This record gives sequence, C-alpha cells and structure tokens, in this order.
Amino acid sequence: MPPLPVPSPSSIESATVPYTRAAFCFTIAFVFGISSQGMAHEGHDHDHDASGNHPSAAVDLATAKNTFNANGKTYRWEHRPELGKQSDAMIAAAKGGLHNNADVDQTTHEIVTVVAKHGLVTLDAELKEWKLVEDQDSVFAGGMNAHGADCFVMDGQSYWAFASTNTGEVVVSQRGKVVANLKQPMGTEFDNPTVNSYFAAGGRFTPCDVVYLPEAKRLVTVIGYAPGDYALSAELRDGQWQWGGPAWGGKENVGGPFNTAHGVQVATEGGQEIVEVASRAHGRVYAFTANGAQIKAPGADKQYYVELPKGSNPCNISHNGSSMFLPLLNPLSMTNGVAPVLVMNDGKPAGSLIPATYDELEYMHHMHGFCPVEKDGKLYGVVLSWPNGGENAKGKRNDGRIAIFEAVAQ
Repeated sequence: MPPLPVPSPSSIESATVPYTRAAFCFTIAFVFGISSQGMAHEGHDHDHDASGNHPSAAVDLATAKNTFNANGKTYRWEHRPELGKQSDAMIAAAKGGLHNNADVDQTTHEIVTVVAKHGLVTLDAELKEWKLVEDQDSVFAGGMNAHGADCFVMDGQSYWAFASTNTGEVVVSQRGKVVANLKQPMGTEFDNPTVNSYFAAGGRFTPCDVVYLPEAKRLVTVIGYAPGDYALSAELRDGQWQWGGPAWGGKENVGGPFNTAHGVQVATEGGQEIVEVASRAHGRVYAFTANGAQIKAPGADKQYYVELPKGSNPCNISHNGSSMFLPLLNPLSMTNGVAPVLVMNDGKPAGSLIPATYDELEYMHHMHGFCPVEKDGKLYGVVLSWPNGGENAKGKRNDGRIAIFEAVAQ
C-alpha cells in the first residue's frame, strides 16, 4: 500500500492505508494461566509464559478467523449482545463520531471512554450498561474524543487520560474533573532540540494516543497525524502536568522510525519498562526505553521491530498475558473486505476477531479500539469500530459501533 498522506483533522481516518493504544487495557493474565505478579497494569510481562517457554508458532490467519491461540489452548470469540447496553443518544453520536478507544479503571474496573458530541461514559464492571459520568466537565461533551485512552493510578489516586485528535489536546481527569489539559507545545520543553525546533516553528500537534509509565511516572503521547510524528513526554512538575523530558521519533524520511505513530503502550521486559509504539502505515510495532532509546521489540526476529502481516494498519495496542491485540483500520487479504482485530503472540500471528462476520454487526468495517477485560475469571473484549463517512456517502453503511465478545475455550 502507498505511504499514508498527512490528513486534515476532518479526514483523519479516511485514507485506506496501513497502524494500538491502543491504548492497553486491564491485564487479565490469569485467565490463560499466567501469573500477573510484577506485571505493569498497562501492558504485560514479555519474559515467558506459565511453562517458562515462549508461545507457539504462527497460525494461518485464513483459517483462524474469530479464534486465537494462547498457551497451548484455542479460544473462540462469541458475541455477547446482551452486554454493553447503550442509550439512544450514545448510539446516535457514535454513528457519526466514534473515533476512540477505551481503557479500564484499575480501582473500580469500569471501562472508560469519551464519545464526541455525547460525553464521558463508563461501562460498569459487570459490563451491563454504558452511562454518562455525573458532574463531568463540559469539555467531554464538546468536540473531543478518546482517540487514545489510558487509566492509571499514581500516588494512590486514579486518573483517566485521553488523547483527542479532534480538539488537539491531552486531557487528564479524575472521574470527569479535569486536572490537566496539555495543548500545543511551545518548542522549549523537550530534551530533543529537533522536536523543540518543530514546535517552535508551529508544527502541528495531533495527539493520537497517550500512556502513563508507572516506573518513570511520566505520560507519553504520540502525534502520528502530524508531519513531526513524534513521541512526547509530560511530567508532573510543581503539582501540574507539563510537557518536558524525552521526545523522539519523527517521520521515517526525516530521521524517525515512524510512519503514523498511532498507538502507544507500556510493557515490561526483565523489570524494564518498554514503550511500544504502533506505526500504522508501516504495520509495525517499535520498542523504546522510557527515555526514548530504541531497543529490540519483544517478539522481533532479525529486525528491531515486530513486523505485522502484510497489509496490517493497526490503530491501537492492548495485551493480555503473552497475547497482543491490534485493531486494524482496514481489511487483510483474507478477511473478506472488513477489518479484523489481529492477535499476535511473541511477534507471530495467533488469530483474529472479525466483528462484521457476526449477526447484527455487519456495519463494523474498521476497527479502532480493543480493550480486554476480566470478569468472573473470563476474558472479554470490548471492540470499538470507526465510522467511515466516505463509505456512508456512497451508500455503503459503516457505523461507529461498540460490541463485546467473550473468549471461550474450545
């Protein structure tokens, strides 16, 4: 596929090209028999599985539709339509503007996201019903969205952070009360003079995703829709979140490894925090230290990055145990014209979930978010799809939808 052009904010997702913060969600490693001891909430521990060995070899994605392998078992995705009830107002807003991802509050176990033109919503820990958060700041019901979302705990307090491409800001809140709003950097904040020069010259700031690094106590934001294509840090200084510290990356043709850095997440390897960045147009996942030094990505072979199957353009990343979940914006050659959530184990394909192949979900054409959730010892996936207005204008209906699936052992 051709390289991704730098789009305008109003047409950000409309290009058909190759990518997860996703946003990572709540770690539920024990579902697959993996100890969660010592794991960072936001990601996973790459070191080994329960037997001390790395996961099995790649599966054939043409035959592994709506199933995936993990730790010697095969799981089948079952749609659970009785879960995740939405109000009529939320459904109406999502059809035109669901450009987001979700994460799990570590204290209440609610799933959290923002629907543009509707507001900040949570899904209860039982996964029953989405509701608007009471007494939320007005910013959430405006034009902002949760293109990237991260829930984290710092100094015993729970926070929800959102990267909004629509409004060009990173918002940090405590249950709907905004405590920080990070806007366009001035160009004097970072350790990297190239990044500072970019912003000093008025370079575009379009935050695609955000993640909190528990050990470094730092936020990292990626701005893949901008010509800079950087990863940027923010730190808590004098009681306020401020841009500053490490910054790295850049478009591949001007010194960086990225070609639309769309998702960012944190994992651990041997006790070290690893910042994983999904480069959408490349179909790759890169790895860095908390200070921005590139390292070999867990699961990578000869190269330093994880190469996804040809045509992959992931929008976010999340983990459960040894499995990496990557919602893809566009189809793969074997997914019949609709996009899947790709599952990878140790850098190799392990299966997929294709929501549009299920009854009543035929309009979920483009995957934008995936949040794994633990409930009663079972694994669930909250899947968020992006509505393509161009397809709708041409009579090919494509709505923003949220659906919930259960991973059932075969």
